[in-house]
Amino acid sequence: MNVTPDVITDLLPLFYSGDCSNDTKNLVEEYMRENPDFGRQAQAWTKSALSASVPKRLEENDEMRALKKTKRLLRLRIFLMVFAILFTLDPFSFSCTEGKTYWLISQSPTTALVYGILAIVFWTAYFVVRRKTRDV
Repeated sequence: MNVTPDVITDLLPLFYSGDCSNDTKNLVEEYMRENPDFGRQAQAWTKSALSASVPKRLEENDEMRALKKTKRLLRLRIFLMVFAILFTLDPFSFSCTEGKTYWLISQSPTTALVYGILAIVFWTAYFVVRRKTRDV
């Protein structure tokens, strides 16, 4: 089988990241020994554009860290949503005393306003965390 420079060029990212099999590694090394000009050119590529395109090798704990971060963000998102709903509905709450109904928004508008502001804060935090959860 005739191995062309294009085939070796396609294999270089795997070779330099260490994700190729031993046979592929031996093939690339042998080709570079037989073609020293290509070998020097490949080393120059690794110092420039090729090194930036080679994916970073993941460590064993990277997946667990990502899972823990996602779980933490989901718990925070649930917490924020619960409080956002609570403070959104609080200004419309009422109480019945001695046969009369008292609405919070009409009896204590400043308290209702504070609850409304807290609702806005919690909804904003919820949507920020929701966006971060999508990015993880």
